Amino acid sequence: MLGGGLALRSASHPVFVKTGQILCAVTVLSLAAIAVLPVGTWALTPLENRLAFNPPDQVDGVIVLGGDENTEVSEARGVPTALDSMRRYVTFAEMARRYPDAKLVFSGGSGLLHPRAPMEDSEVARRIMTAIGVPMDRVIFEKTSRNTYENAVFSADIARPEAAQKWLLVTSAWHMPRAIGCFRKAGWNIFPAPTGYFTTGKYRLHPLFQFEEQLHMLTLAEHEYVGLVAYWLMGRTSALWPE
Repeated sequence: MLGGGLALRSASHPVFVKTGQILCAVTVLSLAAIAVLPVGTWALTPLENRLAFNPPDQVDGVIVLGGDENTEVSEARGVPTALDSMRRYVTFAEMARRYPDAKLVFSGGSGLLHPRAPMEDSEVARRIMTAIGVPMDRVIFEKTSRNTYENAVFSADIARPEAAQKWLLVTSAWHMPRAIGCFRKAGWNIFPAPTGYFTTGKYRLHPLFQFEEQLHMLTLAEHEYVGLVAYWLMGRTSALWPE
């Protein structure tokens, strides 16, 4: 919009016109690249490759992060609804079965200033996990965190992890670097259990013609890279690029 507005200004302002034309050209080329090339995949792959699932021999607890529970739709339809979080819950259920003696924690509140429905994100999560067989009598719910940093800090307040205990963190693979950094900073002895992969982990140069999918992945990657830098500058993560 800015480029178009500048390009349409009168010819008496050639600098504005030239700047607008350049901005328009860059925008068109960028959109064309996203439409044709796997730029979203290239951006997301380093995040998903950073931390692999390599659990310790003993696991004392498993924590899963909420993310995109849709409380408004869940309440209106009477059906618990989530998107990327669904894959987290499936992995959480698998870890609960694999480690029957481990403590289980769900962490996630609404990031909205004014939630659109009285139903809490944790209630949506509870209904989904009940449906897929998570033993609810083992789950502790942290319901007030609004971001990844608060996930780590508020969950520590209720779970009271000890230095000798080993915990697994379940979240989306692209979100794992920032999440693991926050939990380590908060004092957790934690290991990654990434899930919900979008990429194969390999870099390929071939046309895809998947504009919507690549734009979505590029948006996710941009959000995480900005978040990693911001959290590092604020001292909320143990490292800029956790490993």
